[in-house]
Amino acid sequence: MPKDEFNTDDPMDLVGMVLPGEPGQLEQMAECLVDEYLRLGWQEARLMTLFENPMFMATHRIYRQKGEAYVRELIQKTRAKYRIRPVEVKHA
Repeated sequence: MPKDEFNTDDPMDLVGMVLPGEPGQLEQMAECLVDEYLRLGWQEARLMTLFENPMFMATHRIYRQKGEAYVRELIQKTRAKYRIRPVEVKHA
């Protein structure tokens, strides 16, 4: 098959899907994601954009199902776990 032809039955085509999970898996995934980004140095406001923006399907799903308060509390709990202090951003 030439490179410029499109095959609708391509078996190597990427397909995303949501699979049903067991109870507690959504919370565990949320905890892992928050942990990862906080340890990378992300601040709460920046991290919240991953949850609020529908473009980020996994984190936005957590935000829709668990709510904003849950996500903010998880960020604060995880920050306390590693003793990461919130940094005040000053604009020039």
